Amino acid sequence: MLQLYYGSGSREVQLVSEHNSTVWGLLKRNVVRYLQQKGEKAAAQILADTSFELWHGTNGFGDPFELLYLDTDIDTYLKFDAEKRTQTAKNYKAIPDAMGELDNPVRFIIVEISKDGSEAVSTPALTITSATVERALDDFETLSRGKGGAISGVDRIHTALHAYLEAVCDEAGIGHKDDADITTLFQLIRDHHPKMQKPVPGAEIQRILRALAQIVNTLNPVRNRMSMAHPNEELLDEPEAMLVVNAVKGLLHYLNAKLG
Repeated sequence: MLQLYYGSGSREVQLVSEHNSTVWGLLKRNVVRYLQQKGEKAAAQILADTSFELWHGTNGFGDPFELLYLDTDIDTYLKFDAEKRTQTAKNYKAIPDAMGELDNPVRFIIVEISKDGSEAVSTPALTITSATVERALDDFETLSRGKGGAISGVDRIHTALHAYLEAVCDEAGIGHKDDADITTLFQLIRDHHPKMQKPVPGAEIQRILRALAQIVNTLNPVRNRMSMAHPNEELLDEPEAMLVVNAVKGLLHYLNAKLG
């Protein structure tokens, strides 16, 4: 999720429903004319040329607001991402400023990669599982297929991995504290699970396993500081959220094949 503009308050966004497109079309033309009259020609051109939709939104606090939303291909997404880092970014603030002056304020301008254009690793059918694992995976699938995209599912896929590692330890009789985090659980499995004790062929695979351990160690701060698990100011963009999700799914596939 790329936030080209955001106002005050939490940066969490949950899409609720789209405004009537005809009503938005009329309002959009008025905003474009207003921007032109104010001398904000670049901002007017961006709004006129971009197929933004007007949406009702909310967040974990239940705050209602409106936002401009665009679901697009990866090339267009990357173009917006590049513009966000230049002077062009000021044009995106001019649009909500104008809409506020016309009594239709928006809190966000958001661009996301179309789900049809983003490849995802499949969710594995786990041999070792629990009710918590299955519920978290079901929640992940529901959230990630929605308008929020991969970022909406990062917290749930993290929970699924955590619960899976606990289930693996319990199934193998590996003792652990009730509040053990995923880094500790993964290390316990690597050190004590019988199926992980057989040496794997090749130094390269050993290096990959060590790299996986580093990824697991990084998942906690990513989930806590850059996902919608908490009202974080900075959220992952869609490509990075997909990277996190696919990394977790890839690890689940490996452990399921190795330990199941």
